[in-house]
Amino acid sequence: MAQPITLKPHLTTEELKKRYHSCQKAQEKTRWHALYLISKGVVAAEAARRVGRASSWITNLARRYNERGADAVERQTSEKVSHLSSVDEQLGQQLAEALEGAAPDGGLWTGVKVAAWIAARTGTQVHRVTGWRQIERLGFSLQTPRPQNKRRASDEKQAEFKKT
Repeated sequence: MAQPITLKPHLTTEELKKRYHSCQKAQEKTRWHALYLISKGVVAAEAARRVGRASSWITNLARRYNERGADAVERQTSEKVSHLSSVDEQLGQQLAEALEGAAPDGGLWTGVKVAAWIAARTGTQVHRVTGWRQIERLGFSLQTPRPQNKRRASDEKQAEFKKT
């Protein structure tokens, strides 16, 4: 039979319960709930079933909690690309000027190209959606070439038709 996980006494069971009930953020609330269940002596598999997570997730959460305390629950560090805009007013003006011209590759500006442009200036990688939002924020719109009829007449036939 599985052994229950033991938590270091950073917080009491009652304090864990209070944090679980008072938390407003759903993901953080799930973490507090899992820790509360573990502090009551519930095995990881049962706690996982109750909060809708895998038992390995609960084991990792308990390990982080034992190492760092309440900070492991409240602040999740991530290596994800920033989705927040890192464009201040000055950089926004430079971006607007850049958008007036051609894209670096000579084509049209896209969210990916703007995100790369921002990353090159700030040194922080930003998501492509952030690039697109900057395009919209600056008042630019989607520009696409007009579609051409694949069965159109050749230039000579068009010129001949115009003569008559």
